[in-house]
Amino acid sequence: MLACDLLVAGVNGDAVVALAAESARTLPAHDANRRLAAVTDELGLPEPDLPTAVALIAADTCERILDRSIPAEVGTHRLYVVGHEGSPLDDLLPAVTALAAHLEDGLGGRADDDLRTRLAALARTILSRLPAGNPA
Repeated sequence: MLACDLLVAGVNGDAVVALAAESARTLPAHDANRRLAAVTDELGLPEPDLPTAVALIAADTCERILDRSIPAEVGTHRLYVVGHEGSPLDDLLPAVTALAAHLEDGLGGRADDDLRTRLAALARTILSRLPAGNPA
C-alpha cells in the first residue's frame, strides 16, 4: 500500500511502480524486502538506526499479531527482535523468551488459546511503549 500511496502522491519512479504492481498477499518476504530497499534507495532515504529499525519491526509484528495476519507461532519468534543491542524494548526479551520456550517446549510448536492471549497482551504492551506515529 505504501507504494500505491506514493504513486497517488505523484512519486512514480521505477522502483515505486514495480513495488506497487505486486500483491502484498503473494509477494514473498525476500522479494518484498528487495523491492522495498530499491524504493528506499530510489527516494534517497537513509537507513534507520538500529533502535529505530527494531522499534519499526516490533510495531509491525505486534500489529500483525493483534490482527491475526500472521500465526502466533511466527509472531512469537519475530518478537525476538526486541533483544537486539540498542533496542528500546530489550527489557522485554525475557517475556518473549518465556513465551517462545512455552510454545516450543510446552506446546510442541503449536500455539493454543492461552499462548495467543498472552502473546496479544505482550504485543499490546510493546505497542504501548512505542510513541504513536514515531516508534523510536
